[in-house]
Amino acid sequence: MMEALLYAEIYLICMIVVGLLLHWSVRSESRSASDQWLIRCYAGFLATFTANFLFTVFNRGIIQTPWTKEISYLLKTFFFLLFSNSVMCWCGYAETEIRQGDMVRKKVHLMFIVPSLLSMVPILLNLWNHQFFQIDDSLRYVRGPYYHLLMLSLFAFTAFFAVRLVHRSFREFGPNRKAHMLVTASFSLCILLAWVFSFAGESVPVICVCVMLNLLCIYTGTNRQQISMDKLTQVNNRQNLIGFINYKLINHESRLYALMIDVDYFKPINDTYGHLEGDHALMRVANALKHSCNSFKRRPFIARYGGDEFIIVLEGTQEDADMLCSKIRQHLQESQEKENAPYDLTVSIGVAGYRSGMQSKDLIAAADEELYKIKQARDKNKSPNGHH
Repeated sequence: MMEALLYAEIYLICMIVVGLLLHWSVRSESRSASDQWLIRCYAGFLATFTANFLFTVFNRGIIQTPWTKEISYLLKTFFFLLFSNSVMCWCGYAETEIRQGDMVRKKVHLMFIVPSLLSMVPILLNLWNHQFFQIDDSLRYVRGPYYHLLMLSLFAFTAFFAVRLVHRSFREFGPNRKAHMLVTASFSLCILLAWVFSFAGESVPVICVCVMLNLLCIYTGTNRQQISMDKLTQVNNRQNLIGFINYKLINHESRLYALMIDVDYFKPINDTYGHLEGDHALMRVANALKHSCNSFKRRPFIARYGGDEFIIVLEGTQEDADMLCSKIRQHLQESQEKENAPYDLTVSIGVAGYRSGMQSKDLIAAADEELYKIKQARDKNKSPNGHH
């Protein structure tokens, strides 16, 4: 009985921790595709742990009823159904982190419908054939061959996304982002550990502890990223930019370039169409910057410097910087055609390369000076009257 109580208490602790993560995530202002998948993941695993907690309470005799065997069967069936679905939610979160929002959300949902349904079939059939697990008259729980088939398939599925996360992390320019992707990828090891330890029986609740710790690390990394993000545009904020440039001044492999990007004639957009439309214009610019940077082997660092100004830090060559400027203009033009907005949305870009002895403020000032020259030349050749 003491062993059963300890087992139940561990599950209860994991339920409380994951419940808190769910509560804090729901209260968060951020509602990106990644956040929504993560909320589903928290909710799924909270329900999963609850099902196994109740299974322990009934199956181990903490609560005794005439229908203990039937209740145990039902709760364990719910446990595996919820566990399988929760793992698929993690895969959805991993996919959105890999693509960083550059996707049609509906396609991501469809991606996991078939695997989810396939994993449910042997679990539901177990109510008749007992090939997944069985509970004898003495309430002894025994796993069947289909259990190992499910765990193998879930491990393979999560390992596929884990490998993609690790591969994508090498393209990340920011150390915090890279670390978060590697921590997220370690979820696959939780599934493997749970499967390996399951051969030792039910004495140690490895699965709930491993999953709970991984979800806690994911939440911490996500929260750290949100603190360093600009809430409107979902790119890095100014404070994170300065810290990143200082880091890269010491740890860069090739030449650093700073691109200072200013939205052309932004004030008339705000004055004529209102601040909500102005915010929408800034989000369109930020999305164009993200799309433009995604094609680079090492994704440049994007930040909102303030107001309608953005900065991109690129490690590469002058040719890379020129190509990035071209891509930004191209994506903005495509956005303009798609949105059919009543105003032109263009940007001016000043580019400066790092020179020995520069500090972060010097690199930013050099890019700002180049931007000023470009805006001066632009204003000489083009009147702002066309940008109302």
